[in-house]
Amino acid sequence: MNILKTINLTGFGKKYQGKVRDYYIKDNKRILITTDRISSFDRILGCIPHKGQVLNQLSAFWFEKTKDIVANHMIDIPDPNVMICKDCQPYPIEVVVRGYITGVTITSLWYNYSQGKREIYGLKFPEGLKKNQKLPQPVITPTTRGTGPGGHDEKISREEILQRKIVPKKVYEQMEKAALALFKRGQRIAKKGGLILVDTKYEFGDHHGRLTLIDEVHTPDSSRFWIAESYKKRFNKGLEPENFDKEFFRLWYAKRDYRGDGKVPRMPDYYRYQVSRRYRQLYEKITGKKFKPERDNIIERIKSNLSIPLSQVVIIAGSQKDKKFVRKIEGFLKEKKLKFKSFYASAHKQPKKILEIIDGYKKLGKKVVFITVAGRSNALSGFVAANSSFPVIACPPFKDKLDYLVNVHSSLQMPSKVPVMTVIDPGNAVLAVQRIFLINEKN
Repeated sequence: MNILKTINLTGFGKKYQGKVRDYYIKDNKRILITTDRISSFDRILGCIPHKGQVLNQLSAFWFEKTKDIVANHMIDIPDPNVMICKDCQPYPIEVVVRGYITGVTITSLWYNYSQGKREIYGLKFPEGLKKNQKLPQPVITPTTRGTGPGGHDEKISREEILQRKIVPKKVYEQMEKAALALFKRGQRIAKKGGLILVDTKYEFGDHHGRLTLIDEVHTPDSSRFWIAESYKKRFNKGLEPENFDKEFFRLWYAKRDYRGDGKVPRMPDYYRYQVSRRYRQLYEKITGKKFKPERDNIIERIKSNLSIPLSQVVIIAGSQKDKKFVRKIEGFLKEKKLKFKSFYASAHKQPKKILEIIDGYKKLGKKVVFITVAGRSNALSGFVAANSSFPVIACPPFKDKLDYLVNVHSSLQMPSKVPVMTVIDPGNAVLAVQRIFLINEKN
């Protein structure tokens, strides 16, 4: 069975482990590897095939769809199970948004309501509510992050968070605003896939003083989804909604009287594959895309993909005659410890080779900046910029004053809608590259 339980990487420093993710911190970046481990009731209960790939790719989908609401930590997806992230300082709470009163865990609204409580998380609830009933408006019910007995999350109110100064008031207000906006966006997109986003949890961190969404977003591990079409009919009959999330998994254990304490019931293989199918189907409903499970050796694939530099400079020179000038650029890149690779290909004579180079870097999904070295009739820079979405810096070579004037004019006069930056000095070209990478990291 091709399952990723954990992974040990060399050259990335100390290994850390959460319930589902292994991670490493290097060069102010966090390398998150989403394994196939599955947890519930704050306990790891086994592994589910393809679960890690689903969570990682689904989080990437949501980070992209919500980046206009709040900054997030995603930088790159070098592998189906891996996300390169900004290394943020996490805030010690989880912001849980609930649109319905439901749940079987000890932190859920319905569990507490069914125990007779009417003030939960500092919020007051009326008599007569039914399980799975829609709330008049979404509510925020924060929890601590695994600080309770046995590592369980604990209920906490907004007032407690502010009184104990767990999170600064201004920051917490930002978190609340972002969480409600994220939930609204999530419900809208889920509805297109025939789903109701019932409740979810968000985690935030600080990145250079900026509130940043971290961990995962709107996945079956962090969220509850129901089938929209049958919800009202089943609710009116007093039946449980058709769920399409990890509640399916939680209920299996709850029916066997397990809620995080005592002996863990053994999960049979047939059920393991049912859960895997649920995860894959949910990915397809939300994204509208067919899930393509990776079937090669997961650990070897991850190691191979992580061996390729995250950020890379690609130098393309139009002629071997420019090799001396290229070496100047390479020297500055080495000083700045930037990874690079150099190619020689003429836009006039070898356009196919240039397209192959560009396509190769597109498939890798890396942060790439091209430096093009060509003079006189500089078609190279425009050709690279027109056939890719990568930043292109033209750094024309020159031998004397006349050569300089001709080469610079050729590089400056690009066709419309073909963005090429022209930087004369090789050292300044490398500084420009460095700043582009820095901007990408911060954003």
